[in-house]
Amino acid sequence: MRKYRILVALLLALLCTGCEQTRHPATAGAPREVAVELWHVQQTTVAEHIESVATLAARESVALSLQVSGKVSALHFEDGDTVAAGQMLLELDATEAAARVAEVEAALAQARLELQRLSRLGADISTRAAIDIARASVAAEEARLAQARAILEEHRLRAPFAGVLGFREVSVGALITPGTEVTQLDAIDRLKLDFTVPEVHLSRLRVGDSVEGHSPAWPDQVFVGSVRSIGSRVDPVTRAVTVRATLDNASGELRPGMLLTVNLLAGEQTALVVPEQALLQRGGSSFVYSVDDAGRALSVPVRIERRVEGGVLIEGELVPGTPVVLRGHLNLRDGTPVRAVAPGSQLAEGPAA
Repeated sequence: MRKYRILVALLLALLCTGCEQTRHPATAGAPREVAVELWHVQQTTVAEHIESVATLAARESVALSLQVSGKVSALHFEDGDTVAAGQMLLELDATEAAARVAEVEAALAQARLELQRLSRLGADISTRAAIDIARASVAAEEARLAQARAILEEHRLRAPFAGVLGFREVSVGALITPGTEVTQLDAIDRLKLDFTVPEVHLSRLRVGDSVEGHSPAWPDQVFVGSVRSIGSRVDPVTRAVTVRATLDNASGELRPGMLLTVNLLAGEQTALVVPEQALLQRGGSSFVYSVDDAGRALSVPVRIERRVEGGVLIEGELVPGTPVVLRGHLNLRDGTPVRAVAPGSQLAEGPAA
């Protein structure tokens, strides 16, 4: 009888356990909420930057030479001199040219005296004819004098514009011929820089847009300029347009031929911004975890535009105000219930799978 009672008790205990499991079949398998810190997507307006590289060129640049042959009689500059427009740089031996000028000046003076003498005579027909001939003679001598002076001036080399000279390539006494390079002259108070911009940015380019230049030679300085002109053609191979800008170089720190990193400020753009901490990587792509209306995590692919102060500009299927997970990614999967906690709370950190 005692054994029978014990057996009945065991059967009742097993039956109660089965009923309890039937009443709560899903409790053991239900996903647990993950505590996370949220941050809401913001919209911001930032200056749009287009980066490129450019080689500097002088505003004006020329290799100086003469059009006539001769022996160098005088030099009036040294390597690297800064010169003004019209400043004398070199003179050739111009003995013959100067003598020719003196000869023609004497002939012109004689022709003018003859014209004055005839003009004081009577006004008869023969005198008027002689006066006309004398006037023609004066005009001819004036033309000859202008030509002689031009030839004399060709024996002198002057700076065509203000700038900085290069190295002197000739010496006093050297015999030079037409085209012999004497030196180089560069106007470097303002410098030109040509760089290419992909055609997709063409609609945003404007003459006058600001340009910032950065040089490894001056890492702590920013050289400021503006767009001067935009090329009339797009390169069919590279699909890029050439942009020409000018930079102020009054300090003379930059030199033609230097390579600059160019940052073109092409207007403003509206973009979404999130903190760097909210971004995750999966298979080489970036994404964030947003939270849907049911309080579940949902991964949203995003494309990083660029990093700015205070966050990262992104593109993706997000709108301003969307909550995204800032901290607590470790145990997140798509569909995981989340529970927002106060900033700075202790959370499970690490990358999500």
